[in-house]
Amino acid sequence: MLCFCNYAAAQDSITAHKPIKKNKFSLKPNTDFDQRFSFIDKQSVNIWGYRVGVIVNDKYKVGIGGYFLNQDTTIVRTDRFGNATSKLQRKLYFGTIYYEPYLFQKEWVEMSLVFEIGYGRAVLDSANSKRNGNRPVTVVNVEDKQDFIPAGAGISFNFKVPDIKGLHFLTYIGINAMTGLRKTIFESDLKNNFDGWYWSIGGAIFIDKILADIKAKKTSKN
Repeated sequence: MLCFCNYAAAQDSITAHKPIKKNKFSLKPNTDFDQRFSFIDKQSVNIWGYRVGVIVNDKYKVGIGGYFLNQDTTIVRTDRFGNATSKLQRKLYFGTIYYEPYLFQKEWVEMSLVFEIGYGRAVLDSANSKRNGNRPVTVVNVEDKQDFIPAGAGISFNFKVPDIKGLHFLTYIGINAMTGLRKTIFESDLKNNFDGWYWSIGGAIFIDKILADIKAKKTSKN
């Protein structure tokens, strides 16, 4: 009986001193195209972008994004005969940093919030024409540049392809859908308003899953 107690005490001692495994800190690469459909001054626009970042501990994403808009020349005013007297061409270039915490992650869908803030520049090219009777048109071009700081908040969904036998590679792709609100918190020229809702839908490539499968294959071979 004494021997059994000593053995049990020894086992308790080993258990007590057994090191507790800590969760490993992990970083996984993440990248995606980010085309956004939006409205500026009540006109529909396409804002093209690309994001690069990392997934931290499978809990949230952080990274940077770059965006640009080259809006086709828009007629602002016309004369009584319907001829354009004023045209405006708008170009936007801006970069952002973003923080995207996951709300949930399932086998076929994941949902996250998107918070971002950045810095950009707008270039506005305007052309004003004047006609005096039958005289030729006189065109005056004016270029205006302004800085602005955009911020935004939105919600994002990634829809994944289920793992089908023999078609595992399809799990590396999916569909991303996102919607949110863009708010300019600073503009050097308050005459222009870049605020508005945006939405986006497009393809997604899960680089983190590709690298995880590559790592798993290397581990199994060793």
